[in-house]
Amino acid sequence: MERRKFLKGTALASVGTATALATPALSQGKTQWTAVSAFGKAGLLGQALNEFAKFVDTASGGKLSFKVYHAGELVKPFEAMDAVQSGTAQMGYGAPYYWAGKSDSISFVAAMPFGLTAQEQNAWLYYGGGIDMADKTAYRPLGLKFLPLGNTGNQMGGWYAKEINTVADLNGLKFRMPGLGGEVLSTFGTNVILLPGSEVLPALSSGAIDGTEWIGPAADMGKGLFKVVKNYYYPGWHEPATILDGFIDAKAWDALDEDLKAIVERGAAATNLFILSKFQAINNTALKKLTTEHDVKLRKYSDELVSAIGERAAEVIPNLAGKTADGKELYNHIIGFRQGMTEWSNYSEATFLNARTAANFKQI
Repeated sequence: MERRKFLKGTALASVGTATALATPALSQGKTQWTAVSAFGKAGLLGQALNEFAKFVDTASGGKLSFKVYHAGELVKPFEAMDAVQSGTAQMGYGAPYYWAGKSDSISFVAAMPFGLTAQEQNAWLYYGGGIDMADKTAYRPLGLKFLPLGNTGNQMGGWYAKEINTVADLNGLKFRMPGLGGEVLSTFGTNVILLPGSEVLPALSSGAIDGTEWIGPAADMGKGLFKVVKNYYYPGWHEPATILDGFIDAKAWDALDEDLKAIVERGAAATNLFILSKFQAINNTALKKLTTEHDVKLRKYSDELVSAIGERAAEVIPNLAGKTADGKELYNHIIGFRQGMTEWSNYSEATFLNARTAANFKQI
């Protein structure tokens, strides 16, 4: 695949034009950071970053504020981490697998195929040592401090121009899928392509790609993917939930007073909850609209296909993790936590979801 070459070869021309922003603004004990995003201004993710910045400004009494630049406003989407590492910005926002060209372990922070649900991911992050482990194995080696800054929850499997029934249908497919899921698909002969959100619909419309995953019904409908293709598959085996990352220049982070660090951490945690909860609240309404008003065909991956992909994932992903000591340590940390979560979730969530159908409540 060409994804890593693309990321490593990203031009920094737009970063170079912004060197005047390299030093945080300081005035009477107040600091202003520049924040750059891999996501556009429109939609939930853009709104969430603005709300995060507003919270930190208010909670700190203006001691720490942000000048927020969404994708394309200061740097291109996939240049956000370059901007922070170069000192052009102090904070960036994106998805960990966008930075796979910089780290062999960082994609594991985002999501793992057949891995943790959103609730399990949060348990890992906040009470299972996940934040510290992500810092140690992925972000600090890049000169950055990691904070989870959102979660998409359960994603959908993706949009396809044609039906996908067996593994043979994956061979030769041009499909947009970042992260570890893309690594798995590539072993079936899929031509996996990494594109920023702004380029997905044009690529789908032109036929440059045969299909794409994005997030879920609400975000997918907002992007207009249903206007081009109609086959919408589930479940999202590749990303049962996806962590979004806030990454901060390590020197800027270490220079903050402890009270400001606490405010930033709390703001990030609130943003994480906000994004996950909002997606959960609006996805089903969007899904109904897609199927009833836009002729979208909701299709379930066959058991045969999911089984084959799962078996392949269990081979491919450990091999990828084992390439580096950091990757191996992070992978083992997640898998160890997953084992306990799988047992508990099977007793609690899985059995309850089956049992819930017994009570057919109706509004009164």
